[in-house]
Amino acid sequence: MKFAKVAIPDLTAALHQRGFSYLRRDGLGWMRFAGELRLKAKNYPCEIAVSPGLDEFPRVWLTPVPSGRPELQPHLSANGYLCYLALGSVIFDFFDPIRQTMACLDRAEQVLEDILAGKMVEDLAEEFPITWSRDWCLLDVDKRRSGSLGAYTFDGKTSIVTDDKARTHAKLEAIGLGLPKVELPAFRVCTKARPMPLQEGWPPRTVQAFLKWQNTLDPRCGKKVEQRLMEMFRVKVPRVLVLIDSPQVKYGIKVALKRDPAGTGNKPSLRELLYRLPLHRISVCRIDDPYLAERNLPGSKTLAGLKVGLVGCGTIGGYLAEMLAKAGAGTVGGKLTLVDMGSLEPGNLGRHRLGFSALIKKKAEAMCDELRRVAPGIDAVAVVGDVKAVNLGPLDLLIDATGEQGLTDWLTWKYADKVPFLSAWVEGSGLAVRALLKAKPEYACARCVSQPPLRDQYRVFDVPPEVIMKGYGCEGLYVAFPASASVQAAALAMEMVQAWLDGSDSPSFRTRVLDQSHEVRFKDCSPQRYEGCPACAM
Repeated sequence: MKFAKVAIPDLTAALHQRGFSYLRRDGLGWMRFAGELRLKAKNYPCEIAVSPGLDEFPRVWLTPVPSGRPELQPHLSANGYLCYLALGSVIFDFFDPIRQTMACLDRAEQVLEDILAGKMVEDLAEEFPITWSRDWCLLDVDKRRSGSLGAYTFDGKTSIVTDDKARTHAKLEAIGLGLPKVELPAFRVCTKARPMPLQEGWPPRTVQAFLKWQNTLDPRCGKKVEQRLMEMFRVKVPRVLVLIDSPQVKYGIKVALKRDPAGTGNKPSLRELLYRLPLHRISVCRIDDPYLAERNLPGSKTLAGLKVGLVGCGTIGGYLAEMLAKAGAGTVGGKLTLVDMGSLEPGNLGRHRLGFSALIKKKAEAMCDELRRVAPGIDAVAVVGDVKAVNLGPLDLLIDATGEQGLTDWLTWKYADKVPFLSAWVEGSGLAVRALLKAKPEYACARCVSQPPLRDQYRVFDVPPEVIMKGYGCEGLYVAFPASASVQAAALAMEMVQAWLDGSDSPSFRTRVLDQSHEVRFKDCSPQRYEGCPACAM
């Protein structure tokens, strides 16, 4: 039987039984109800808002905010809004809205109980960005160090801070902007203290209030900030941007260093004048390459600063090149070298990362152009030619995405004893994808596992499937498989790159089966080198 949506009158009746009465609909159509949150000591009046589709968590406001409480409490805003759970942390069950709504009210009562008992003060550190946010600053700085920085402002509100003007200019151009011409003096101070709002006088609105707060968190940081501000105030710098680099979050202030006009009587000192100055709070949004690579892999290493070579910019290599770039390849002094001698032909379009705009262009060059669009400032170099005739220079990692066994064997012979060498390919007609990393002398190479006597031992399926060629004529034949197989091969290779970066003791030979209709015999492992292999012989 198809689910019948719960009617609004049913939810209204359930709320009525809990002591809530209907008030009105707001401008967005949400239904407002008045009632109470039931705590152990006493009940607190509140209003709740219920979505008209009965498909979202109800919102809760205390009416009024409890009297006599400190100015700032965790999870409770100045207007009484109660944040009783983090958005996205729980899924609202559309099929059982009545039970879900009652459970939300239970949760709101428990959170308010804990807030008033002083049990959740530490959560203020998590809420700092919400209470601090005002103007924005884009931060494109690769190195974590205190001191002066290059800073610019777009409109007096949004700022950009950089340690590499050319790199930052490329990033801004990618979003239709350029590096602003208006410079803004700036400096950065590092601290180990996590920012946490004060219970009184929050947020700071003057330099004095800000320095008082900093001295509460980290006296050394507060002293450094004050010293730098005084230096700039003395030499009549018109305005300054101050960035605080703290664990997990960066933030700052912007101050116009204006002096009061000369008057009669006792004149205040420069320090007193500085203390009185108003400030603008700055929320920092990082756009530096290490952050972009590290954000989704906390605690893991990235390819930033390494020299990576990728041979083959075809159906696997195109997708893999982008994944490497997003893992930091070609940033912070590193370089990503793409090698391919071919052009993008019409037949490639159905399963290639590049599209019509790159048609007839050299794949290595077109892919480098695409990477610069995706990751402006990346050091990506295209080598158009036969890799056998190319000097790739010093490398930290070499990847073969050609899927050509003969070339893979040659690259193994040439490079596997000098640099970690990863090869990735699509098995047969896209029934599986495989990747093998030769990073230790004792491990097998791709030739070891593809030739007798180890070939049968490491094949994917019990019965090797037939490889069916498509196309017409000797020059037009190709192995057909969907673009999804190419993406899977690139993803498998990237997983192995990440494991190598993190020093994980994981299998050096991995397979991902895409067609489960065949009997699988292979398990990921680290096969030993075949002593008679000519490609990886010692």
